[in-house]
Amino acid sequence: MLRKAFAETYHVTETFNAPLGFVYKWCTDFREDDLKMVGSTTKRMILVRTNRLVLWGTKLKGAKTYAGIRSVFLKPPNRWHLDAGGDKHLTGDYRLTRVGKTRTRLDMRFTEISEDRRKVQSRKSWENETQEEWDAYVRYLERDYQRYLKTK
Repeated sequence: MLRKAFAETYHVTETFNAPLGFVYKWCTDFREDDLKMVGSTTKRMILVRTNRLVLWGTKLKGAKTYAGIRSVFLKPPNRWHLDAGGDKHLTGDYRLTRVGKTRTRLDMRFTEISEDRRKVQSRKSWENETQEEWDAYVRYLERDYQRYLKTK
């Protein structure tokens, strides 16, 4: 028998003061310590890295086993796709758009699915939380871009 599933779709947009190529490279380098930028204690372990795929496991603080697996499919020069499983069932699409010579917009669309409606976060709560995380990433990216410019 098929079970009923509940889904919610989320949208988040950010704009960076950096050109598209820099933003794409920065956003898709996926380091194990990236989550520290947003104050998370979740651990990330990179399992596979190729030109088109990055796969990692996530461990909650103090856990001995992975809570979830994340697969990111890279689609240069301006897109990537996320599949998350284990601790949650989430897909995400990321698309960069050039906004002038040195500005780039990132549009993100996510869908979370669960058999239990209580496990699907409300749109407002999820989008606010994710917006705060990406606001932090924007600050780090723009700082790194300014450093890069000084080395040119």
